[in-house]
Formats: sequence, structure tokens, C-alpha cells
Amino acid sequence: MEISDQINGRVNIGNIELSFLRNFPHVSVLLQNVSITDSLFNIHHYTFFKGKEIFVSINVLKLINNQPPIKGIWLKTGELHLYTDSTGYTNTYLLRLKRDTSGSTRQSEAKNELKNLVLKDVRFIVDDRKKAKLYDLVINQLKVGVYNKEYGLVLSSRVNILVKSLAFNTARGSFVKDKVFLGHFNVLYQKELKLLSFDSINIQLSGQPFNLSAQFEWAGAQPQYKLRIHTHKVSYDFIKSALPQKLIRALSIVDINNSLDANAAITGPLKGGEPKVYVTWHAKDANLNTLFMDFEQATFSGFYSNEVVAGLSRKDPNSEIEINDFTARWHGLPVRSEKIRILNLYQPLLTCDLTSNFSLTKLNELIGSNTLYLNQGEGNVQLNYVGPLVKNDNTNSFLNGTVSFKNAVIEYLPRKVEMKKVSGKLVFKNSDVFVENLQCEVFNNTITMDGQAKSLLTLINTQPDNANINWNIHMPVMKLGAFLYMFKSKEPGRRQLAKKSTLQAIADKIDDFIERGRFQVKLNAGKLIYKDFEGRNALADITLLNDRYIINNVSMDHSGGHIALKGSLLNQTSFHMANLEVNMDNVDVRKVFAGFNNFGQDGLTAQSLEGKLSAHVEATMKIANDGHIIPSTIVSQVDFSLKDGALNNYEPIKKLQHFIFKKRNFDNIRFAELKDRLEISNQEVRINRMEIQSSVMSIFVEGVYSKKGTTDLSIQVPLSNLKKRDEDYNPENIGVNKKGGKSIFIRGRPGEDGNIKFKLDLFKWYNKEKKADTVLNYKVTG
Repeated sequence: MEISDQINGRVNIGNIELSFLRNFPHVSVLLQNVSITDSLFNIHHYTFFKGKEIFVSINVLKLINNQPPIKGIWLKTGELHLYTDSTGYTNTYLLRLKRDTSGSTRQSEAKNELKNLVLKDVRFIVDDRKKAKLYDLVINQLKVGVYNKEYGLVLSSRVNILVKSLAFNTARGSFVKDKVFLGHFNVLYQKELKLLSFDSINIQLSGQPFNLSAQFEWAGAQPQYKLRIHTHKVSYDFIKSALPQKLIRALSIVDINNSLDANAAITGPLKGGEPKVYVTWHAKDANLNTLFMDFEQATFSGFYSNEVVAGLSRKDPNSEIEINDFTARWHGLPVRSEKIRILNLYQPLLTCDLTSNFSLTKLNELIGSNTLYLNQGEGNVQLNYVGPLVKNDNTNSFLNGTVSFKNAVIEYLPRKVEMKKVSGKLVFKNSDVFVENLQCEVFNNTITMDGQAKSLLTLINTQPDNANINWNIHMPVMKLGAFLYMFKSKEPGRRQLAKKSTLQAIADKIDDFIERGRFQVKLNAGKLIYKDFEGRNALADITLLNDRYIINNVSMDHSGGHIALKGSLLNQTSFHMANLEVNMDNVDVRKVFAGFNNFGQDGLTAQSLEGKLSAHVEATMKIANDGHIIPSTIVSQVDFSLKDGALNNYEPIKKLQHFIFKKRNFDNIRFAELKDRLEISNQEVRINRMEIQSSVMSIFVEGVYSKKGTTDLSIQVPLSNLKKRDEDYNPENIGVNKKGGKSIFIRGRPGEDGNIKFKLDLFKWYNKEKKADTVLNYKVTG
């Protein structure tokens, strides 16, 4: 009852035994089944203290002299539970005895005689609901020798403690949870300074060696503690497991499977509040895994801090992770970063730089593209990322940097095209990609290119078919024949790798983008050469889609004139369906006919023509995979005007000498403007009534010229031609609607040998049959 009165609580002792011999000349007291409860125990139900066996050694003389008599305490199997509820009520008042009103101070001024303390199987709990703290220690064994020194009280300690909880803030979790603390060290308590400290002690935490230093200072209005921790060759998983749960989640954004050297400094208020945590580490030849990339042979140093801005709350939004002097290999490629920084671990924001120099050939197995194969070259990467630490379809939009390469040889597999002497630079600006000064050689054509693709790095993950690439090509000379491979059907990549590539998913996206993306190509060539055709100042605007080429505009100068065309090419398996509209203005007709293979007909050829041609051509045709036009597929309408023209050794005209003007020179016929509309279909050329006013004669021609044996031509020769024309005669047109006066008519049709035979058409059967066909067609269609 007296003890209960002294502490203002309830004390129960199951049994008391006294021994005068066990520890003579001291008296030993054995207390069994002791419990102490506070005045509100029946409300919160937490026992302040309970002990199965308490052995106390007492100095009798000290007791007689009213001095502290206890020499030693041994406690076996017990619990001390310091409880504070959310209102601030606490049972810790039981630690303070009631004030002695007798006026005696003799005992309080005497020196403490406690020399040793032994605890075994004792649980110590500090449960502070108001300050959200929970310390829960299972003391397997604690032996403390107490030594009074001039400079303070030295506690020589040997400990074996299981830490169930060391939570400075229960909402954030516990430090060293479920870790076993082992050590033999000295602790110094300086009463005047109210300071408890230990310096550079060696302990083990669940088998991992640590070196610790600490100070717990109760003086002043804001008691503080400082804890310094050092360890060598500790695993990253162990470090995380020794930290509160929220810090574990924050640090789990990376994983390191090799050991580290680590240091930590933890400071904070003893009366509640978030501690300041600063952790540094150094790793060598480690494997580092992140959300974005995995690295091998990584060497780096870094730190974690939960106080980026002093004065703000020490929580995840005010925390950071920084990695410095980072070197590693990424799938065999060397990489380096000066600084990698992660701010706001609640919503992590990553800032990093990354550089690498490597051989381009190392990318083949890494990427495994079915579109591109790198035969040689050197690459350099310099990238910067500032954005959320989240891997999703928008991740690439926060990427900036360059990828440059030189002396490269790149093969475009679907069309078996090799690009040599490739050099240039890719520039990334957020989600946009720019190609700068890309130079190469393709089939002896020197090419310089640049381009840009808006939002490409985002679209390549989500909608590659919506990617638009603006591409500019500059060439001093373009040998068009070298690019006939563009008409070939695409083939699957022929390069087969021994195993699936590491970045197969990325490679598939790149291949998909190349195949499905929209390329807007603008070409500028000083000279364009195709067979005997030569154009200058060539400009082209072409849209390349997955299944077709849209020719928005192609223009060039040619022999003092100009050519412009537009249209489309639809890619089929074995051919391309072309739809073209061509305008020619004052061009050399011979060179044009030669360059375009006489437009798929042999009625009028380059060898027979001279003059300046202006024409409007609308045509559809099939183009074979080797680039040649399939004549039987041409359907065209040609409105042309040929000035200052001449027909040289044109066989159909020369055959007229069998009937008329046998003494005139039909080898070279100069004529006035030659105008007409030619309709080409199914290897037939339909010639609408065409006036030919020449240096030899005047005639009107119409009909069909065919390579299939169905030629049917009608030639009207006015009798006014009977008068021979002078050598300086200047032919002038009178108009196709003029009847031409009295005339003779000659009809040309294939003979038995297949050659055209001309005969007099005395009864104008051609015109009669033409009118009959017109009436019949009108009845059928009407």
C-alpha cells in the first residue's frame, strides 16, 4: 500500500522473498508477478509495468542511512508500457515519485549506488497517440554496467534487442522494423547537460555490421536527437527494409542488386515531429533497374534527403533522390550521367542527362529491326529528360537531346537499298523530332536531307499511322534510274537474329512507324537525269503513305521549257497503278519523247519529231516493279501543241508518196503549229481531226493508230497542194474545221503483212463508217 501511495498507482506483488546469504553483505529481494497500473487503467487497459521475476540487490547500510540502497536489478520476463492517449493523458507520471514533504533532501543528494541492470525477455513500449510515435522493443537480453565518472555516468551495455517498431511518425512507418539489434558498447549520460550519447560504436542489425554515433539532448525547450549511421557492403534491399514503409515505396522506383557503402544522418525533435533524414551511398559495378532502363556495371554515388527546402514539412513532396557521376553499360553500350535527380517522391519528377558513344553495329542485335540494318558507323547520344517518373505513352514527350552518327552504312531491308557515308543528327525537343544535315550516298547519288516530325515520340506509341514527317531532300544531281527500287514491292527484312532482340517492342514500333507513317517529302535537285532525258532545277512535293505515293507537284526546267506534273501511285503487289496529270510548256519534243519512252506508243517517236512542245496530259497506267510502263495499260488524253516542228523520215507520211507528190522531199517536213487531242487506250492512239500545214503540203489526218492490227487512218489531201511550195514557204494553219476544198482521201489500214497500207478512199468510206458508228453509239447510249 505504501508503494502505491508513493507512485499514485496500483501495485500488485504476487510474492516476496528475502535472502541475506545470496549476495552477502547485501540483502537480496526477489519479487514475483509484479504489476503496476495507473489510475485510468480500467479505461485504456494498458498495464504500466509487469514482471514475472525481479531480483533486487540492496545495500543495507545505505538503506539505514536513508541513501539510495539499490546496487543491482535483474528483471526476467516483463513489460514496461508507457502510454499517452490522443488527449495527452499519459501513465508516465508513474515514473515520478510523489514529492517528499518531510523536508529531508539527504537521499536525493546522495550518489546513486546502482551498479548493474540485467533485463531478459522484457518488452519496452512507448505508445504516444498524441505525437503519433510508437517504439516497441523486445529486449531478449540487456546487461548494463553503471560507472560514475567525473565527466558523467558511463553505461557499459551488452544488448540483444528485437525492434518491433521504431516509428517517429506512425503514419509513415517504422525504422528497422523486425530487425535484431546486437552490440557491446558504452553509453555516456551527462546529467548537467541532460545529454545521452555514444560515439562510433559497432553493432549488428540482423547480421549486417553498422557503426553508430548518437546524441539525445533533453536540455532546452526543443529537445533534439542526432543519429549517424555507417555501413559497408550492405544490400539495397536491406537498406529499404530498415526504413519506414513510405520511404521504401519512394526508394523502390529503382532497384540495385549489388552491395553498397551507405551513410545516414537522422536528426529530429524528441518531443515529436518528422526527423530529418539524409542518406548517402556509393555503388560499384552494380546492376541498376529503373522504370525506364536497366543498367549493368553501374558505378555511382548519391543521396536521399527528406528536406529539399528547409522549413517545409519533411515528407515525400519535400524529398529527393540524387545520383551523381553515374557510369554504366546498357545492354553492352557505355552510358554516363553527371546527375540524375528525382524530386517530390509523392509525385516523382525526374531530371537526368545521359550520354553514350558506341559502334552503330551494336544496335542491330539490341534493336532487331526488320526495316533497318546497320553495317558500320559511330554513334553519340546526348539526352536530357525532365518529366514525371511514370512510364506511359506520354513519357517520350519530356525527352530532349541529340543522337548523332557518322561514317555509317545503313541498309533499308524492305527494298534492299544501301545508304553509304551516312552522317547526321537527330534532335529531340519534347515529343518532336528534327533531322539535321543528314548526308549519305545512295546508288552514287549524293543526298543531303533534313526533316521534322511533330509529336512523333508520343504518336509512335499510340498512333503511328497518324505520324507526319516533313522531309526535305537536296541533291546536286539526281539519277532517277537509281531510284526505280521505289517501285519494287516491299520485302520482309532478310536479317535473322539468333535470338529475340532486347528492344523488340521498340523495334516493332519503329518498323510500324516507317511502314505506316505519313512522309511529306520535298525534293530539290539541281539536275535530274533519266536515260536521255535531263531536267534542271527540279522541285518535287510528294506524300508517301503506306500504300501509295501522292505526287502533289513535280516541276523542272527542260531544254528551254518547263514540265510540271501531279498525280498518284497506288502500290499493288506486282505493279503500281499510276494516275498522272502532266503539263509541258515549250519543251524539246524529241527529248521528252525519248525520256518518256514515247509515252508507250510507236505512232510518233523521238526519232521522227522536232520542235517545241506544249501539252496537257491526263493518263492512267500500270508501272511494273522494275519501273517500266506496261504499254497495254495506258489510258491517256493528250492535248498538245507543237511549234517550229518537223517530221523526219516519218514512215506513214512518206508512204503517201506512192499516191501523190512523188517528186517532193518527204524526209524532212517542217510544219506550222501542230495541235490536236490524242486519246490513247488499249494500245491504240485515236487521232482527232488534225491539221498539218507543212513545207511539203497541207493535209488533215484522223483515225486510229494501233499496235494490235486495227489501225484505221484517214488522210485528206486538198487539191490546192498541187502547187509546189517554195523552199522559204512559211506554213500557216487554217483551222481543223475548214473543209479544205476539193480533196482526195487516202485510207491507211494494215495489210496482210501487218504493215499499214495506204489506198485511195474514193467514196469516202471512212467518213461514212464514222457517221454510222456515231449514230449506233448514240442509240446504244441514248
